[in-house]
Amino acid sequence: MLGSERRVVITGIGFVTPLGDAPDRIWERLASGQGALRRVEAFPVEGLPNDIVAEIRDFDFLKGYALPKYRNALRKSRKYMARDIQLAVAAAQRAMDDAGLVDGGVEPTRIGIDLGAGLISTELDELAPAISMASANTGQFEFPVWGREAIGVIEPIWLLKYLPNMLACHISILMDCQGPSNTITEADASSNLAIAEAARIIARGKADVMITGGADSKIHPLSLTRMALYNTMSRWEGEPSAGLRPFDARRDGSLPGEGAGILILEELGHALRRGVKIHGEILGAGSGCDAVPSGGQDPQGSGTEIAVKGALREARLGPGDVGHVNAHGSGSKLGDLAEARAFERVFGRSGVPVVGLKGFLGNIASGAGAVELIASLVGVNRGLIPPTLNCDDLDPGCGIDVVVGGPRATDNPVFVNTNVTINGQASAVVVKGGPVDPAG
Repeated sequence: MLGSERRVVITGIGFVTPLGDAPDRIWERLASGQGALRRVEAFPVEGLPNDIVAEIRDFDFLKGYALPKYRNALRKSRKYMARDIQLAVAAAQRAMDDAGLVDGGVEPTRIGIDLGAGLISTELDELAPAISMASANTGQFEFPVWGREAIGVIEPIWLLKYLPNMLACHISILMDCQGPSNTITEADASSNLAIAEAARIIARGKADVMITGGADSKIHPLSLTRMALYNTMSRWEGEPSAGLRPFDARRDGSLPGEGAGILILEELGHALRRGVKIHGEILGAGSGCDAVPSGGQDPQGSGTEIAVKGALREARLGPGDVGHVNAHGSGSKLGDLAEARAFERVFGRSGVPVVGLKGFLGNIASGAGAVELIASLVGVNRGLIPPTLNCDDLDPGCGIDVVVGGPRATDNPVFVNTNVTINGQASAVVVKGGPVDPAG
């Protein structure tokens, strides 16, 4: 698949989410309908439409995730890591351990990294003194004062904590990845696009192993403020756990989450020679964009349709070969309807089961695609499709078969994972759960 004789399989998964960080734990939460949306505890919220988030509580980067081999290095470098980076490095260690690669197994020049990452919000107290200095004379921000004096108050290495490519940098240094390296910053579409690019790097023979996926944390005052300004935040006033409602008639917006999902992709022959467990296979990927001149996305979902059709074409599959779709399902009035219209055109009305997991996890943004892909993979490898939380009354305009009420049995391990941004950048990845037949 992927237009090459070199097949790309998944040999490691690692994730850190509000639902947990182990396959059995996350599946237990999904199967029992226990979502993670709650009132935020990390900081006070006033003057915003909502304070409901899906946050990872009691996250201890060193104590909970640092493997012995890396602990000393991580103790020194942690001060340069924003929360997004810590989540990614934690998940990458879990994935590499799962793949049996912590102590070698691949030539360093043949392992690379390709991650999805987003805008990392700075800790407010790191910039507040400089901003205050630049505003002291007149009460308004003065750029000349900022340039001459205030900027010198900022820690010289401040920027290194907040550059999006630092997720990949820290992981590649820690794990001696000397192969291809890239970071994709396409908001909610980032992880799927990174996974697609990583798979194609292996398929083209430029690497044998790639670390891929993505991470993001939107549990931050600036992130919540941006959601409010963009008018994408839900104004739900009921039980917090019910606040994000994919494809539901009462949906009114999204809510922020945080987390990381990391996959170890490997060339099939390389994996077989190592004798490791194979979780699944990447069959194809596609992307599309349906941004309209006035801003936002096409209400008909043409970008998602282009992405899904492209992914199926690359996988050499037809719509009838797909067992389920893991949709973006952000809870947006327009976005969910656009996705549903795209799925209806590709698969037919109610033609394929659809699941949306953001009712459990919130919107992890640049990390959403990888976390949601892993959840579907964990499910199909149990013979089950994960359910959608909070879709209690399906919007009659969404002519799709949404999986609700609990996991649904399936004997089809093929699924399509989709994500789309509010500006219409769409991504899709076709995955087949394991085990893998070496003969094809």
